[in-house]
Amino acid sequence: MPAPQPLRAAPPPLDRRPPPARLPPPAPPRPHLSARRTHPFLRSHPVQTVRHLDHRATADTDGLPLTPPPGDPASERALLAACIHDKHHREYDEAAAIITRDDFTVPAYAVLWDVLGDQIRDQRPTDPDTLRVELDRRGELRPFGPGGGHLHEIADAYSGGSAEYFAEAIRRTSRLRDLDDLTTRIKAGIHTGRDLEELEGLITRHVDDRATTPASSGSRFVDGASFILDLPDDVPAVWGEGDNVLWAEGEALLIAGPAGVGKTTIAQQVVLAAIGLRPHALGYPVRPVKRFLYLASDRPAQAARSFARMVSEEDRDIVRDRLVFWKGPPPTDFIKDPGTLLRLCRQAGADAVCLDSLKDMAGELASEEGGQAINSAIQRTLVEGIEVLGLHHHRKQGGGKDGGKEPTSLDELYGSTWITAGAGSVVSLYGAAGDPIVNLRHLKQPAGECGPWRLKHDHPAGATAIWHEVDVLDVLAHARGPLTAQQLAIQIYGGEKGKATAPETEKARRRLDQLVEKGLAHKIANGGGRGAQAGYVAAFSPNGELPETD
Repeated sequence: MPAPQPLRAAPPPLDRRPPPARLPPPAPPRPHLSARRTHPFLRSHPVQTVRHLDHRATADTDGLPLTPPPGDPASERALLAACIHDKHHREYDEAAAIITRDDFTVPAYAVLWDVLGDQIRDQRPTDPDTLRVELDRRGELRPFGPGGGHLHEIADAYSGGSAEYFAEAIRRTSRLRDLDDLTTRIKAGIHTGRDLEELEGLITRHVDDRATTPASSGSRFVDGASFILDLPDDVPAVWGEGDNVLWAEGEALLIAGPAGVGKTTIAQQVVLAAIGLRPHALGYPVRPVKRFLYLASDRPAQAARSFARMVSEEDRDIVRDRLVFWKGPPPTDFIKDPGTLLRLCRQAGADAVCLDSLKDMAGELASEEGGQAINSAIQRTLVEGIEVLGLHHHRKQGGGKDGGKEPTSLDELYGSTWITAGAGSVVSLYGAAGDPIVNLRHLKQPAGECGPWRLKHDHPAGATAIWHEVDVLDVLAHARGPLTAQQLAIQIYGGEKGKATAPETEKARRRLDQLVEKGLAHKIANGGGRGAQAGYVAAFSPNGELPETD
């Protein structure tokens, strides 16, 4: 029997996988972000030898444009040169009210700015040689070249011009850099999937920081003499003239009243006068504005119908260009973010805004928090040069003895006292809903008191006029005997009740005293007994003629 043959190993299975693909050669390494984002002027100027990286230089910004953040080294050099040459140091003081060292893009210039400030505060010279000695003492001379020679180059850069101009240019580019930084972080957050509220919070904090940092508010500093002694003779008016000012510049106006008395109608007449479509409002001029923002938060459709009574197709171009609306409540409750109002005004490019109405701006007007939020939002807007008009409401009256009475004080308006405390002028309307005749009282005045008036609404035309007011000169001319302040107060404020309060009597007395100062009345004693009041007689005849004087 033949011997068995040894078993042979099975052949290996065929490898049916495709051959590996040939990989492309590796790409050359990308230059570091710091190299790609280096400022050209930082590489070219001899003063700048070291670039300080910020968080953007190491951030993952693939796919984003890598343009250098804005900078203006020429203005920085010109400003420093102007401060070096100014022996009275006024140039530095003007610039220091606008910028800080953080606004400089060249680190060496920021150091020189600090040294200049210290020299000026210590009343020491600011010539290049003295600055070189001080920089050397601080160990900061190296960036300025061998022996500080570049200090003379900076000083020689002065060619005239205002330090305030250069400082404003530097501040502008500094703000642009802040925005560049903000947008970089927002875009990076979008690409990395950050929470939406966190990204919106970056914007909110940026606006709040800008409103509270010294650099942003530096230009608001005013010396004491100018602030106190350089006031105009008359209160600058948005609405009104002379002593009759219903809305003063830089102060909010509130128009309050129950539903249906014409708050919106009067406010809209003021708005249209401000954009040039009405010659006046209630017979008083309204200062023109470039663009009016109207927050139609309370029944926007009704606000649109109200405006439609007053505007025609011929006015389309003016209304389109100078009036802009926000429909519905603001995007954020003022309690959560008081900066919302200012941002809306800036987005709309408006220099005046109407809030229709305050109850839609914050959820709890009766609370301290709600009142403070309304006041804070208004004050932040006013300080930026944007005028504010707001519509408000009275407290709801019960059915007791005070029910149905016309409000005569600020306490009778709804909500926290913070709301009226922050307003410069408060006007109250009172009457039956839909009635064409309503009363107007000026509860808080920036100048003299306007009214009380009885107004007449022309509802179809959307027009309002003063229907009746007491003419003090006429009352004085036809008085039987000396007119007392109390008698005048009863005629002005008494109405159906035939009485006047002590504050109303004092207001009437001030009106009579003003006529005495103008030479239109004489003040005479009216007896010497207890409770006797001074009397006033006209200094002119009933037909308005003044007596001849030698």
